[in-house]
Formats: sequence, structure tokens, C-alpha cells
Amino acid sequence: MRTLPSILIFTLALSTAAFAKRGVTPEDYFSFEFISDARIAPDGKQVAYVLSTIDQKKNRRATSIWVIASDGHSSPRRLTAEGFNSNFPRWSPDGSVLAFLSSRNAEPGAEPARAQICILHMDGGEAQVLSHLKNGVSAMQWSPDGKRLVAVSRTGPSDQVEPAARKSDVRHYKHISYKFNDTGWFDDKRSHLWVIDAASGKDKQVTSGDDWNDTDPHWSPDSTRIAFVSDRTGKEYDGSHNKDVWVIAADGGPLTKISDHKFDDDLPRWSPDGTRILFAGQTARRQFPKLYIAPATGGASSLVAEDVDLIPVDPRWGPGPNELRFGAGSRGETQIFRIDLATRKLSPVTSGAHSVHGFDMNQKAGIMTYAANDFQHLDDLYASSLDGSGERQLTHLNAKLWSDVDFAPVQRIPYKSTDGLDVDGFLVKPIGWQAGKKYPMVLSIHGGPAGNVRRRLESRVPGVRGKGWAVFFCNPRGSTGYGEKFERGIVNNWGGMDYQDVMAGVDAALKQNPWIAPRSWASLAVVTAAISPTGFSATPIDSRRPSPYAAFPISSATTVLATAPTDTKTTSRVSCSTISISTGTLRR
Repeated sequence: MRTLPSILIFTLALSTAAFAKRGVTPEDYFSFEFISDARIAPDGKQVAYVLSTIDQKKNRRATSIWVIASDGHSSPRRLTAEGFNSNFPRWSPDGSVLAFLSSRNAEPGAEPARAQICILHMDGGEAQVLSHLKNGVSAMQWSPDGKRLVAVSRTGPSDQVEPAARKSDVRHYKHISYKFNDTGWFDDKRSHLWVIDAASGKDKQVTSGDDWNDTDPHWSPDSTRIAFVSDRTGKEYDGSHNKDVWVIAADGGPLTKISDHKFDDDLPRWSPDGTRILFAGQTARRQFPKLYIAPATGGASSLVAEDVDLIPVDPRWGPGPNELRFGAGSRGETQIFRIDLATRKLSPVTSGAHSVHGFDMNQKAGIMTYAANDFQHLDDLYASSLDGSGERQLTHLNAKLWSDVDFAPVQRIPYKSTDGLDVDGFLVKPIGWQAGKKYPMVLSIHGGPAGNVRRRLESRVPGVRGKGWAVFFCNPRGSTGYGEKFERGIVNNWGGMDYQDVMAGVDAALKQNPWIAPRSWASLAVVTAAISPTGFSATPIDSRRPSPYAAFPISSATTVLATAPTDTKTTSRVSCSTISISTGTLRR
């Protein structure tokens, strides 16, 4: 009889271990699935979207197009073939054809592969390549009558020179701007517009020029004109900040200027009747863009709403002619907002503790779709009524991985800065947190500096939590989502009040959570991991604040921490310029 309790205890121990969740590891990233660019079919019955995965062996992202019923009653179905990247799905107006971009036509060994427009008939058959532009296609849109597409591609003088004839690798630049982060050296090619026949694939270039780029084309409702964005000052590569909205006939010809500001105007969207154009514009450098409406034939624009202190993303008309919608970040979240053109009032369409983006609407079917995520989940696709009610989740990406992984809830910590300004902070506990124990904390400062921490899965947090660290992050002055005055609060003063905001947040976190204290690393209690410009704020921490603080003004610091045991014996100070890893320890 004595053996029975022992067996029960042993069985319970096994069961508990079997269901115990683990922390996220850097290797889990290779299993993540990402969703984007969801588009509702014209009949409203299904939604096409892009699924991105990671091919670890090839060290490349793989993209494919899937479709799912908008009522959520069926499983997702893959539309595009394996072995080729496919993205940018766009339904024809009658829904019989899905156009998308793919490099499936690339010649073997060609580098880089050029994406072209492909056409997939929804009643069956293989996708066919429609466009054959020399430098591929980066964006496109169907004309409302379904007969043509407008495409964005690139062209330049070097297109006329065969690779074998290029005798020198010397680059000659005549402009101030000659390279960009990640992109590398600029070439002589510029983005322009082509109109492509949907039946034959015959193309015609309708814009040109060596000193500007033409982007973001949108058809007029009657399929005769195209609105687009371009800086036609001729100084785009010499410090100009004066993009404008233009209109051109679909067959080419003279331009009509729509916007009337001295700074950047973009995001043109036609009104349903084709008489007006909505766009985002700036009347001063680095100003939050405001929404304006101008006659589609040219003329003075009018401000939509004066008191909208948000940065509009992907604005559009509807539902109906008297409403506008757009996405925007607000106080650590992103939501969809609406403006009633009759009252000029702003109100949210979506709400809740998550980040909503990439929305699409089908007014005839009465549905809206969007991607949404939070601190504990990556994006999934959701559908709702046009007013935001009746939300339903359509996809369940990463569900299997999520069932094995522990994502602790994130605690929101509002606090006062040193001058009394309200600031938002967020704290997440380490995996396996237990009352009565002490844990060290990582202070993670976002980059930008005009970025923000919002309700989304922060990629650097889970791995650090899995090694026994708490993580604190906040939105100091300079962050977006809190109004223009808040974002501009660090102009000519990096490392000033933003530093005060950050350290006031650390103090608030430590005061409210006495379990954050030195447990290891000698006397080290708070480690800072900063990204990009916020290194300016992080670096002074090591000198202004005595131990137990240490600063890592590099984004890879979180990787270092995620791979270092918290019980390692190290020195109490860590030089931010000489971080090294040796047998799992951090050394000066």
C-alpha cells in the first residue's frame, strides 16, 4: 500500500512536466509564420493574403499567396506554387482573376530575380505571366473596368548597356543622396508608370524622367486617369522634401498638379464619383501629415479635420462618399479610425488591447478585414462588419508553436517623468517568475527615435525572458502615437528629456516591483539594450547612473543576454564598447 502514493506522485510530476511551457528561443524565429496584404474578393466571400515563412537552409524568406473564406468556416488554401516567391495579390474587379507579383519567370541563375505580374484564373488552370518589363514590377493596380493594369517599374540609361560592355565599376554621382541603409548604392534607374493591357500584356510607359520617381498609382473610377506621387522639382536626390500628387491620362500626356503644399504630399485616393482626391500633406518639415481633399481637375485643397493629432496610414474613402478611414498608432496601440465628412469628427472603428493594421473593406458585402497582434501573439487575419462589430478570427498561424511556449502577460505601467509629463511603460516578467524571488531586469529602448512600443510581440523580449530576465520598455519623448508635440519633444535635445523619461520609468518599475533586484551578475540589476539613435540615450546611463546599471547601446545586446545564464559570475560593470562572450559568460 505504500507504493501507491509514490506512483501517484510520480505520475503527477510527469504530467506537470509534460504540460510545462518553455520560453522562446532564437531558433523559434525560423518557425514563425507572418501574414500580410490581405485583400477581400469582390463578392466578399473569400480573402487572399500573403504568407511569409523562413527557409533556414537558403537563408531567405519565402512568400506565397493563400485564400480563406471570409466567414471563417473553411481552412486556408494555397494558391501559388512552391519554389517561387509570390506576393501582392489583387483581385480583378469581377473577381474572376487574381493578379499577383512573382519571380517564377526568372531565368535560371539570374540574380536578382525580377518579379512580374502573373494572372491566375479562379476557375482553374496555372498562373500565366502577363508583364515582361526589363526591371520587373514593384506594385500594380487593376483599372476599375478590368481591362488594364497600372504598374510601377524602374528604368534608366544603364538599361541600354549590356553587362558585358560595362568596362568599369566606378560610380559617378551628381547628387547629394547616393546610398541608403540596407539598399546600398543608388543606381541610375528611377521608378515610373506603365499601363499594361490585361488580355495581351502589351505595355506602354506613361511617365518618365531621370531626376524623380513616380509611385503609388491609383486609377480614377472611370478608368481614364491615374493619380500618383512624384517630386518633380528635379531635386529629389538633393535634399528636396516636396513630393506632390499628380494626375495623368491613362494613355499618357500632360500632368495636372493636385496638391498645393511646399512639403511632401502623398497617399492619393479618388472619391467614389471621381470628382475629388483625398491625400495626406504637410505644410512644414517633419509635421504630422494632415488629410486634405482637392478637386480632381486641380485647384485649392481643403483640410479635412484640424484637430486630428495622428499619423494617417493608408487612408481611403468609405463606406460611402461621406466617410474616410485610415489606420494610426495611438498610445501604444494601432487602430482603424474614421472621419465623418459632415461633422469633421474623428472616432475609432476598432478598439481593444491589440495592434490593428493592413485593413481592407468591401462595402457591397459589408465586411472589413485586418491583421491584428498583441504582446503575446503575432499577426492573424480577422474579419468584422464595417462598423467593427462581430469580429471573428480567420487564421490561426503559429498555433502549434504557441501551445508549447510561455508568453507572460505584459503589465502596463503609466508613470510621471521628472517634469510631470505622462509616459507609458510596459513590464513583462521572466518565465517561471515566482513570488519571493529576485530577478534582474533589461531596459529595452526602442529605435527611431520616432518609433514606439505598441501592443505587438516584441521580437527581442521573449528570448531574454526565457533566461530569467524581466524586461521593461517605454515610450519616452520622441515616440509616435502620443501627438506631434510629444514626438517633437526631443528636437535638438537627444539624450535630454527622453533620457529623463526612460530613467523615470525604470525608477517606477523598480518601486512598484521590489522583486526586481540583483540576483546574479554580481551587483548588476538593470541592463540597457538600445537600438539605433537611442544609443545616445543609453550610453549616458553607464556614467550618470552608478552600478547596478550598465548600458549596451547595440541591438544585439538582447541576443547576448538571451544566451547568457543569469547565474553567471561576472563583474558588476560591463563596458558597452567591449562586450564579448566566452563560455557563456560576459566579460569586460
